[in-house]
Amino acid sequence: MGNRFFMAVGDAAYVRNARQAALADTDWRIALDLPCCLVIVERAALTIPITDDGLVIGPLFAIGRPRPLDVLSQAFAATLCANGAAGLVHGHWGGYVAIIAGERDQVSLVRAPFGELPCLYAQVAQGWAAGSDIALLERFGGFDARLDWTALGDFLCAPRVRTATTCLSGLYELRGGDQVRFGGAAPSTKTLWSPWTFADRGRELADGKEAARRLYGEIVSAVAARGATTTRSVLMLSGGLDSSIIAASAATRGLDLHCANVSTDDAAGDERRYARAVCQRAGLPLAERSFQLDGVDLEHSAAAKLPRPASRAFEYEARRQAHLVAAAAGADAVLSGGGGDNIFCSLQSVLPLLDCRAASDDGGAYRRVAREISELCDTSVWTVRRKAWLRTWQRRPPPLDTDITFLSAEAAARARSASRHAWLEPPATALPGKAAHVALLLGPQYLTEDSDPCAERRFLYPLLAQPVVELCLRIPTWLWFDRGCNRAIARRAFEASLPEEVAWRRSKGSPDAFLVALYESRRRQIRAFLLEGKLAGHGLLDRDALAAHLDDPRPLRGSGHVRILRLVDAEAWSRSWPG
Repeated sequence: MGNRFFMAVGDAAYVRNARQAALADTDWRIALDLPCCLVIVERAALTIPITDDGLVIGPLFAIGRPRPLDVLSQAFAATLCANGAAGLVHGHWGGYVAIIAGERDQVSLVRAPFGELPCLYAQVAQGWAAGSDIALLERFGGFDARLDWTALGDFLCAPRVRTATTCLSGLYELRGGDQVRFGGAAPSTKTLWSPWTFADRGRELADGKEAARRLYGEIVSAVAARGATTTRSVLMLSGGLDSSIIAASAATRGLDLHCANVSTDDAAGDERRYARAVCQRAGLPLAERSFQLDGVDLEHSAAAKLPRPASRAFEYEARRQAHLVAAAAGADAVLSGGGGDNIFCSLQSVLPLLDCRAASDDGGAYRRVAREISELCDTSVWTVRRKAWLRTWQRRPPPLDTDITFLSAEAAARARSASRHAWLEPPATALPGKAAHVALLLGPQYLTEDSDPCAERRFLYPLLAQPVVELCLRIPTWLWFDRGCNRAIARRAFEASLPEEVAWRRSKGSPDAFLVALYESRRRQIRAFLLEGKLAGHGLLDRDALAAHLDDPRPLRGSGHVRILRLVDAEAWSRSWPG
């Protein structure tokens, strides 16, 4: 079911023109019609009225309820209109965008934290256009999409640091958990949801057994809630912990779920035996597929319709295989365990040991955590405790995740002044391990929020449901370590539902063999594509460094080929837009 939407905010003529265009197309219906604001949605879109002055688009769940809402109480809707949308964000979750009209022709948009329904906006001649995708802003709003090379260079330097700025000129994105208000000289943005609210030390859930019990309940509920919005789903089941947890949760609730495992020819990327064990335990059907080199067209961007080059070659091929399984099974959604590492505090660091010492007087707990980290990192306890002692004197914020490899000196210089993400500015009372845990959450933002609303099937990440994320943030970092493993609370929560070799598995699969084969088989094509392409032509690439790496006949070492394939993705995306 599609939830694409368009909103026009501005003078009467602009709103009237958008209304006429919508009425002329039977695929669309008017969902909100006010003098200063018009909202149109796909005919079958999920919408919930907020009195006469607003609506919610997309699936909305009340925390603790397993099915999406189809109505809001009159009292709650009136409260939202009177006091703003903070109550919506803190009492509900889902993949929604809410639109609320206020006094003096003000209109606010709110996007769910980790919500998969995009919300883009741009200024046009007669007002502001907002919507789920660029095609609608162009069609109904008069927006003219053109590439912003400076913004693209910034993205290549720090692809995980997402702000409202996109890589298209004049186009902005409302990030999950934020609100933007139109009606003044310029839109004003406000953050309604922050991970630091739940990472606060005053809200810690320090009982490991209780944390595991509650985590089990939240994940099973989130998977069931997501399943209630689909008829049948396909799960990308790698055989690792995170996707296996989703399979176990779906089986518990009897959801109609098929599983797909995509493997490489290399042993490191072949996890079929784990996926088989999970499906046998859960009673779920499994389709086994393999990465195919001829399934990847490097010169076509899977993100061609999106405002950023948010795609990777191996991810696209894995998704393509999953969609083939979904088509054969008659499924209308694809599920992934993406983001599990991040919310389950998958750190290999001494920082949780510092948290333990700062928050607990239990010497036994400190010794236990030091031992678990040493086993996880395959080093001595003495080394772990020494590094922890050294870090005690190094109070520094989480590092900005930048990568200037193969970028020109001019593009690289911008990385040094790149904006830090608000989540990387911890409160003064924050513990260093918890700051690192919060920093991990930057990665999953691109998974949920860079979705394509025009795709044939929705791509959902149940582990990134807001209640699950909030609970994980409340769990102290040192509790996530046990039996020489990280993510221990999640392992303990589901160990009775999973094969032991999966629940406490320490190895982790990798698609790197496929990336190496893709790079080696297309090296000549990649060379011409990048060195003669638009990125190089606009001064973003270091041609000499690229050529030296591409022409090096020695066996591959390091991660240079991974970075080059990311640049190929960006080059293909740039050719999708004028400018």
